Amino acid sequence: MDMDTDLFTVDKTDPHRRVLLWHNAHETLSPVLGVGTRFRLVLIENGNGILHLGTRREPFIAPALFCLNEMEQPELEQSRDLRAQALYFHPNVVNSAFTFASLRQDAHAFSLTESQDRYWLTPFVQRRPDYGGHLHLGPIAAQRASALFNAVSQILSHQQDPHWMCQSRAFFLELLFLAGRTHIAPQAVGKNPLTPSPHDIDAVILYLHTHYANKITITKLARTFHTNRTTLTQQFRQATGVSIITYLTRLRIRLAGQMLRDTTLSIGQIMERVGFNDSSHFGRMFRRYTDCSPTEYRQRYGADRRVLSPPSASIRSWPAQTTQTQCLQPSPASA
Repeated sequence: MDMDTDLFTVDKTDPHRRVLLWHNAHETLSPVLGVGTRFRLVLIENGNGILHLGTRREPFIAPALFCLNEMEQPELEQSRDLRAQALYFHPNVVNSAFTFASLRQDAHAFSLTESQDRYWLTPFVQRRPDYGGHLHLGPIAAQRASALFNAVSQILSHQQDPHWMCQSRAFFLELLFLAGRTHIAPQAVGKNPLTPSPHDIDAVILYLHTHYANKITITKLARTFHTNRTTLTQQFRQATGVSIITYLTRLRIRLAGQMLRDTTLSIGQIMERVGFNDSSHFGRMFRRYTDCSPTEYRQRYGADRRVLSPPSASIRSWPAQTTQTQCLQPSPASA
């Protein structure tokens, strides 16, 4: 495959027609695939790891999304049991007027429709100190994302309907809506930035992301990684800026917040799933990091309470069946 030009899907009945949307069922987070030519929406389905993006080091745990733009060259530094898939696309799949350069113009340069379409690409373009394209998914959102990825993959692969371009775009837009909603959803706890750290500390971080539901002590960690408590705690703080216990607690509270927003599990069930075994302690820790109790957090941020439409827009996903006028404009073979 030519990495710069072949990330598209060709119409099986007319090789001169193609759409600049391509599904990779076995995504490895290559640092070169699509660079300069495609945005990349990555679904982390299983495992965990540490992804290096520019000056950022992003620890992640499945399920998660990465919204990567054309300038980013991800480097997977560490991973465990990783399984991922991705959709590579040009922004003109969303709106034929979009280019990589135009998306970064001032908002006043766009029509109302273009502004609304541009809004759903915000997770790919916007970068802040607390956001580098990494989105945590709750269990329900993860199931929906997986179903939508599979729908786009099946349609692009089989092209059984004459309007397959319309249908693949419909499901793809719904994926962008899901990413956009996740991007603006409140997070119970912010993420811990990572600085360059010894390989052993990266392994400890992955261990915490894998075993957070179990009882973890510094003594046990030191024994597991064949070091002493003092060296372990000092190196961990240098890498993360916080203590091991603080890092683990923030991780647990963030995951608990996702479940409170996205599921109907009882607070007791959520508490146990993220590694707490005492309801009073869980309540105190949750309030310390969120300024509210688990019950108040669910009442405030539960899925039925969130306003998820973009400003000045009311956009819903397209139905599976669409008319020819709604179809994605195919790119000429010379594009």
